[in-house]
Amino acid sequence: MKKSAALLFVVSMCAMISMFAISPTQAYIERFTWLPPYMFKGYDADYGANVVIYEDGSTVNLIVPVENDWYLDGLNVSKVIVSFDWGENKTLNLSTSIEQVGWHETHVFTVSFTADADEAVSSDWAHEYTIYVEHVNATTGPTEIVGTWSRPWNWWSPSYLFVVFATDQVTAYDLSEKYDSYASAFPSWGFNDINASQLAGKASIEASMGDVYYTRGDYDSAGTQYQTALDLYSQALVAEKEWETRVQEAELDIALTEADANMAMANAMMNQSYAWMLFGLGFVFMGIAAIIYAFRKSKAS
Repeated sequence: MKKSAALLFVVSMCAMISMFAISPTQAYIERFTWLPPYMFKGYDADYGANVVIYEDGSTVNLIVPVENDWYLDGLNVSKVIVSFDWGENKTLNLSTSIEQVGWHETHVFTVSFTADADEAVSSDWAHEYTIYVEHVNATTGPTEIVGTWSRPWNWWSPSYLFVVFATDQVTAYDLSEKYDSYASAFPSWGFNDINASQLAGKASIEASMGDVYYTRGDYDSAGTQYQTALDLYSQALVAEKEWETRVQEAELDIALTEADANMAMANAMMNQSYAWMLFGLGFVFMGIAAIIYAFRKSKAS
C-alpha cells in the first residue's frame, strides 16, 4: 500500500511538473483575424477548406490580440511574427519601442505587409502559417528574450489558409462570379424570346470555355471568355425585354380594339333603343289620336 501511495504521489508530481513545464503563455495569444481588403474569405470548394484570398499588391493586415495574465509587472512584447510555410516571415518589429501589456490587459497588434503572388509561389498552394509573439525582460536598455509564444493557423475555428491571387486571376475570378450571378438570377430556361434564349445558350458555352482556361491557369484567356459570356447575356436580357415590350403592346392593342368594338356595339344598341322608343311613342300618339277621333265622332253623332 505504501509503495502504491508513493507511486501515485510520484505520478501526480510528474503530472504537475509537466503541466508547469508546458509554457502557460501558450494560452494568451487570442483569436487572430485577417482584415479586408481581401477578395474572398470563407469556404472554397476548390481548396476544400476555409481560405482568405488577397490580390497581389494589396495590403494585408492581421490583427493579433495578446492577453497578459502571467506577468504582474507587465508583458514586454518586442515582436509579432507571421511565419509562412513557404519560408518567409512577416514581422511587426517593436524592438525599438517595446510595447508593454499590463497585468490582466489585452493589447491588439497589427502585422501589415504587401501580398506578393511570386513570393507565395502559386495560388494553387493554400498556405499554413504560425503566429509568434516574442517578449523580453524590459522596455528600455539592453533586453533579453524571455520567451516566444506561438499559435498555429488552425488553433481557432474557423481557421483560414492564406492564398494570393495574381491580378489577372482576380479579374477572371470576378468576371466568373458576375456571370454566375446573372445566370442564377436569369436562368436561360426562363427566356421566352427565341433570340434571347439562343444568346443565353451561347453565353453558357463561352463561360464553360472560360472555366477550361481558368483551370489551366491561363487567366487572361479565361477573363476574355467570361467577358464575352457577360456581353452575350446582356444582349439576351435586352432581347427578352424588347420581346416582352412587343407582347405587352400587342396585348394593349387587342384590349383597345376590343374596347372600341364594345363601345361601338353599345352605341348601336343605344341607337336601336332610341329607335324603339321613338317607334313606341309613335304608337302611343297614334292611339291617342284614334281615341280623340273616336270621341269626336261619337259626339257628332
